[in-house]
Amino acid sequence: MIATLRQALDDMERGVYDFTKDGKCTGCGECCSNFLPLSDREIKDIKRYIAKHRIKECRRVAPLVKPAEDWLCPFLDGTKPKDKCTIYQVRPQICRAFVCNQPPSKVRVNKELFWRTRKPVDMRQEFFGR
Repeated sequence: MIATLRQALDDMERGVYDFTKDGKCTGCGECCSNFLPLSDREIKDIKRYIAKHRIKECRRVAPLVKPAEDWLCPFLDGTKPKDKCTIYQVRPQICRAFVCNQPPSKVRVNKELFWRTRKPVDMRQEFFGR
């Protein structure tokens, strides 16, 4: 137990949070951000998908956070017992590629690659005009 806590604290100090279970993504939504690097193609695909499926913006209600300051992805539906991505079929490549148990050096390299090849997008603004 102490070793597990020590590992968690070490990870937090390095900025790495491993929410996987046995190395597999748990779908917890902890990595789902409102600001993501997207290609123009990904934006078009997501817009088409949300129009076709009438996807609504998801908002998190936190007692000390104003709705305008919701930094989580607007497609992360937290109303279910387990968080669920409402655009999972067309989720961006960064979401497909990311696994939080990678070493910090690998996370940094992947992050730099995505930010070099895609543009930063405010998901709420881009898809819901907020």
